[in-house]
Amino acid sequence: EHVFGFIEMSMKGSICRAIGKARAKTNVTLTNLLYNICRFEQIKRLGLPSWA
Repeated sequence: EHVFGFIEMSMKGSICRAIGKARAKTNVTLTNLLYNICRFEQIKRLGLPSWA
């Protein structure tokens, strides 16, 4: 479960304090997007081959 560990340690936790389902969903979506951007940058920086 390295994804959740990364979010917890590097992104200062995954606590979602939102009022309303739409805001909570937006928070989770933006957290996932930020994780994907961080992973993409890491793959590019390390020079690993991509699938695309």
